[in-house]
Amino acid sequence: MQAPFRAPRRRARVHEALEAPFPLHTHELRAELINQHVVVCDAGHIKKIHDQGYFGKGVLSRSRPDHSGSEQWEEHEGSMLPVMSESRYEALLQWAGPAHTAQGLVDQTEEAGSVTSGPLVLVDCDGVRKVRPAPVTEYLQLSLEEAFFLVYSLGCLSVYLDQEPLSVIQLWRKFRLLRPDFTSSFSAYQHFRSRGWVPKTGSKYGADYMLYRKGPPFYHASYSVVVEKACLSACLSACEDGGAFRDSALRPFSWRSLAALSRITSNVSKELMLCYIIHPADQSEQELDSPVCLSALKVQEVIVSRWVSSRERAEQDDL
Repeated sequence: MQAPFRAPRRRARVHEALEAPFPLHTHELRAELINQHVVVCDAGHIKKIHDQGYFGKGVLSRSRPDHSGSEQWEEHEGSMLPVMSESRYEALLQWAGPAHTAQGLVDQTEEAGSVTSGPLVLVDCDGVRKVRPAPVTEYLQLSLEEAFFLVYSLGCLSVYLDQEPLSVIQLWRKFRLLRPDFTSSFSAYQHFRSRGWVPKTGSKYGADYMLYRKGPPFYHASYSVVVEKACLSACLSACEDGGAFRDSALRPFSWRSLAALSRITSNVSKELMLCYIIHPADQSEQELDSPVCLSALKVQEVIVSRWVSSRERAEQDDL
């Protein structure tokens, strides 16, 4: 059952054009599984994945991967270079060291930690500025749901672990180990993507997803989505009793916590949606070990509205 979606609120200022839908025929895109995170390192792949579907976020930016090393620039030998403090330079080296080592970008013959490729910066060392290479290139980080959607649903991305590509089954099992609720969260993600929404993380507002029409640059988020797992037998009992779903193990709500989440959502001009992923009663753990199980899952959306006493009295007076 699908909830009636309302029209989204368009942003007042839009500074970019919507590109064509993500190309289904693109197969050369690559990502790496590093420290339980899926990261895209190639600049060309980053642009395609983010701009043609708004997947992922920059590891140094709030959304679009457009981070620069510094806001302060200075001319040096005819070129403009960013200026940063020595402490910030060392912090960047420490942050990017493992990734650059894995890609073979560190020259072991030079001083420890120096990077042979990357943009040049002016490092301020007690008033003396020296030109040094700095690893300020920003990568694109994909959520597990985004990565698996690109691999499984669109078939345009390969995820590598230790320089070896992972198969769909291997990736599915790997993600389920990293996230016990991955089956339900991905089922919800795929459902909303198929309906034309762009789901982004909703942890800032205490939810699982925020739903955007077309993409964050064009519209404000319309819904805060909480994903819940439900068993078919429990759903049937709920329908007979006229009550709510039971057996929702992902995030049990009390009336107080649900009211708090509803108020937060209302304060940021969103609507709260509960997305129930309904599993068959006889579904075994072995069946969940393959993405084929997704075809047996059902999705039901419920819009939660706050009851406002003053509004109720006004409606009664009108009647």
